[in-house]
Amino acid sequence: MKIKNVILGVILFLMCSANLSANPFKINDANYQQMMDKSIVNTGNNARMKKVLAKIRAGEKVYVTALGGSVTEGAGPAKFTDGYAYQFFNALKAKYAPGDGKNVYFNNAGLSGTGSLLATVRYQHDVVEVGNTPDLIIIEFAVNDNGDTICQRTFEALIREALTANPDCAVIALYCIASYGNTAEQKKPVADFYSVPQINMLPVVKEAISNKFFTNEQYLTDYAHPTFEGHKFMCDCLMNLVDKLDKAKADAAIPVPEKFFKEPAFFGIKRIYPDNKDSNVKIEAGDFTETDRKCQTLKKTNTSDFPQNWKKKLNAKSENVPFKMELTCKNLIFVYKGQASGDAEKFGKAEVYVDGRKVATYDGGKEGSWNNCEPHLIIDERTAAKHTVLVKMAPGSEKLGFTIVTMGYTL
Repeated sequence: MKIKNVILGVILFLMCSANLSANPFKINDANYQQMMDKSIVNTGNNARMKKVLAKIRAGEKVYVTALGGSVTEGAGPAKFTDGYAYQFFNALKAKYAPGDGKNVYFNNAGLSGTGSLLATVRYQHDVVEVGNTPDLIIIEFAVNDNGDTICQRTFEALIREALTANPDCAVIALYCIASYGNTAEQKKPVADFYSVPQINMLPVVKEAISNKFFTNEQYLTDYAHPTFEGHKFMCDCLMNLVDKLDKAKADAAIPVPEKFFKEPAFFGIKRIYPDNKDSNVKIEAGDFTETDRKCQTLKKTNTSDFPQNWKKKLNAKSENVPFKMELTCKNLIFVYKGQASGDAEKFGKAEVYVDGRKVATYDGGKEGSWNNCEPHLIIDERTAAKHTVLVKMAPGSEKLGFTIVTMGYTL
């Protein structure tokens, strides 16, 4: 009887193990492996990843970061912690770290609705200060960025930020899928230039749906956010990439390229805060003296990612005193808030001037907004020069609100 019980226990254990390791779509394992392999665009140079894995195995401290939009933040599943980034972190620890994996740390720097332009402003605070200088970073903005040159330049800036701070940082470029496609084609030349490993989910998911391995509804909850199973597939594709890099013959280490793929305009962004301590920046807030407590929040903390900002007083009795800033810069990224539709506080339009010339009018009360960030490049020059920036409410919006969320510049 005891022998039978032991045998039964072993069988049950194997059955449970098989269920736990089963792929999320319950398709043929060979087909699933083929799908994971097809997601790899380029394995890049494996020297950095091998160093990271060696540190993990040795029990040394390793800092892992995921930087991206809503997919990285964990949108789609019922629990955001079921997103691919969290699944990948747990899988990485389980496979490569000794013991309970306490030597591996994770910082999810994903923020819904944001692209690489805003990420250059967020990088120092949300990646480095909140977490640490990464040893391994996943960069995911292929469905939030458009295909223009600016996004190519900001994507490069993020890769270069990681590699410059830590030349041994293992960078992975992840290209997610949306119903409208992605911008992998624009990002690939940049990632190739830095020999960065890349995963592209778009062609492999489209082919899998075409082959009826799974349906669109099984992979996506809407136009861009994966189901739990979709996130699991992304995690498995990333782990498959890491496994291949681990097992491959070691590449010779390569330095960070001295030259840039594009001009170095967005590398080294300096963020500007209301409690300004930057001697290069002079600010007169005018009517923008309040703090907006309803700026975009992070899922992981349920708190604002931009607690310091410049909110214009509603029903201000002054004569529309503008926000004024003087600084020397090559580039300036201006970020304002889209006030949530239906909010009791009504936001209006603001005019932005650079050196006396109106460069844009931004609508802080645009229909369909959800307290989201709206980043715009308002200065883009090859050499640094002194500039004056004014922000004032447009005619008809003098009594309405408007929030300057944050700004960032380069010298």
